[in-house]
Amino acid sequence: MYRGCLLLVFLFVFSASWAIAADGDAVGRIRTVSGDAHILRGADKLAAKPEMRIVRGDTLLTGKQGSIGIVFIDNSTLALGSNSIFKLARYDFNVLEKKAGFVGQIRRGSLIYLSGLIAKMNADAVRFETPAAVAGVRGTRLAIKVEGDDNE
Repeated sequence: MYRGCLLLVFLFVFSASWAIAADGDAVGRIRTVSGDAHILRGADKLAAKPEMRIVRGDTLLTGKQGSIGIVFIDNSTLALGSNSIFKLARYDFNVLEKKAGFVGQIRRGSLIYLSGLIAKMNADAVRFETPAAVAGVRGTRLAIKVEGDDNE
């Protein structure tokens, strides 16, 4: 009986540590999803769902009626509108080491960004890249719309 309980406790602690380790790479979470929305993570295409984690390098895709809302660990928020392709190219946030940076690449679609602690720590740390321009965030809000198709 004692060994059985000990085994259950060990399995619980071991599985919990895997969940924490897997979540250690997360830099944000999806809060809202509407319509057709996916995450490209490496070679995997995952259907976006509320509370899914977002990691560096993820590409977010929305369809004709799709949208995604994300909250990042620095409390910044990002909302993607329909027909969007957005890649989280860089995300660093470590208050103790005073490291902060956010680079997003929007290839198509629309986004609204509300800055969090990264922009407060370093005014030059947040940047959005489009096929035609680069936008830095100096205030608290930014809206971008990029028109075009997948080939542009």
